[in-house]
Amino acid sequence: MKKAGYLVIFVAVMAIGYGIYYSNQYPIEDNPAAIQTGLQEWSNRDSGSINPEVIKSVQLDDTNSYIVLFQTDNGEMGYAHLIKGLNGKYKIDHSGYGTNIVSYQKIKTNKGMYGILIGKNPQLKIDHIEAELYSGEYSFESNVKGEERFIAFEKFPENTEQPFPAELTFYDENGSEIGLSEFQD
Repeated sequence: MKKAGYLVIFVAVMAIGYGIYYSNQYPIEDNPAAIQTGLQEWSNRDSGSINPEVIKSVQLDDTNSYIVLFQTDNGEMGYAHLIKGLNGKYKIDHSGYGTNIVSYQKIKTNKGMYGILIGKNPQLKIDHIEAELYSGEYSFESNVKGEERFIAFEKFPENTEQPFPAELTFYDENGSEIGLSEFQD
């Protein structure tokens, strides 16, 4: 009887400990201010000094993954991959930013692999973007017409072996290809 009591106490302590550990893994509340603060802390964790401004976020279909589009104070576009935990809060899985007008990334979710396009549409010249995997296995097209800054995504078929990298081609509203030189001031 005494052993059963100790076992119950041990299991209870372990469950509480795991609950605290899990909550600490997903610390970001589900609101824009908390996401902004969490992203800033994440971005500056290695003694950096960027100030990311959250533009928008989208959930990748019915997965537990969210993509946050942000812009740094010097105009660079970036993204963060957030994962929503069972406690309804987020953790940041990874992020990146840079000077590219449009960036392509692969994102692994709890329901498969996705290709994402994030970026800006200078003078709203881009109507749609075609992303073709270098492996030739898959391509997809995303309409970004009228969106100044955007997040677009596509789920890959389960049998896609090499979802990264991809070649991006930009098109205007007439279906004509746009070169990157057309975006220079």
